[in-house]
Amino acid sequence: MSPYELAQLNIALMKEPPEPPVMADFVANLERINALAERSPGFIWRLQTEEGDATALRPTGENMLVNMSIWRDVEALNDYVYGSAHVEITPSQRMV
Repeated sequence: MSPYELAQLNIALMKEPPEPPVMADFVANLERINALAERSPGFIWRLQTEEGDATALRPTGENMLVNMSIWRDVEALNDYVYGSAHVEITPSQRMV
């Protein structure tokens, strides 16, 4: 077991508000994908508000979304992102 954990932070600059239709797939899958992460081997923690996700957090303005999670190691995060149903909503590139 590694003495370290991996923190990942996604920062998104939205071109459109998170309301449908532009962000419909993202919004529709958010709860399912967050639950999948929490059940994944190596998952430790994720940033969320009382609503259960981090979409209400706008640290630098209304067009900014953030997401943060902690994982046992890069392999666990890679398995979740590219080896689970998460891959259905992820561009096809692998982490290094």
